Amino acid sequence: MDTLTEPFHPGDHVADDAELLELATFLAGGVAARRRCLTLTWLDADDRLLGLVMPVSDLPVAPEPSTLPGLGGLMGAVLAENAPGGSVVAVLERPGDPAINAGDRAWNAALRAQDDARVRGVFVAAGGAVRPLTLDDAYDAGDAPDAP
Repeated sequence: MDTLTEPFHPGDHVADDAELLELATFLAGGVAARRRCLTLTWLDADDRLLGLVMPVSDLPVAPEPSTLPGLGGLMGAVLAENAPGGSVVAVLERPGDPAINAGDRAWNAALRAQDDARVRGVFVAAGGAVRPLTLDDAYDAGDAPDAP
């Protein structure tokens, strides 16, 4: 796992949605992704940054049901060990247009459906922009996305 460097530091309070978007933008780096990657970071119960960052590379367009229990277990295990009552922030980096697509919605729904961890925010970094995915952007993960 990598640790965060400036402008965010372990222990920094992520107070609101604007700061959460700043954190997601920081995690996405240049937001010119050439491949699909999911970057996870964690906040404690007081919304303070743990400073742990985990990139998961080579993602499929939509989550594969067989891998979700492991991903959910990982998200929850970090919280259980380091920040009980905390939450996860996820940034899906992908090439292409910044418009939210079916694959983004499938990842949003799958991440939010994990029982092992509370998700504070899901973001998409694509086409030079970082956008939040809301609960309204999620849909039944059983629906198959049409395009990458």
